[in-house]
Amino acid sequence: MEIIKIGLIGITGILLAVPLKSYKAEYGIYISIAVCLVIFGYAAQYFVGILSAIDKLRGYLKDNYSYLTVLLKAVGATYACEFCAGICKDAGYGGIAGQVEMLGKLYILLTGMPVLMTLLESIQSIAG
Repeated sequence: MEIIKIGLIGITGILLAVPLKSYKAEYGIYISIAVCLVIFGYAAQYFVGILSAIDKLRGYLKDNYSYLTVLLKAVGATYACEFCAGICKDAGYGGIAGQVEMLGKLYILLTGMPVLMTLLESIQSIAG
């Protein structure tokens, strides 16, 4: 039911922003940012469930939390870059949005590199 509510908030924001965008472009952008922040507030409520799942993962990982840290950094970077790129696209700056998305992908690649190196070292030690 929450998903329907969030979808309706998004549609209502669009229906408000489009007419105002033709009147004054900055009003449409302000409404779209406000709607994004409201939806982010709803998304923040789900973090409690995510944190409990992370606690269960910690039990399975015992003392090696580095993989969990990498996962959380990658998810956080993905969400932040997608949020910023969406606002840039709404404002009409698709080029900047593309650069933000590219930076996010590079950051995720850099964040995951230690995991890849550990995997390759493990394979090399098994292979001889």
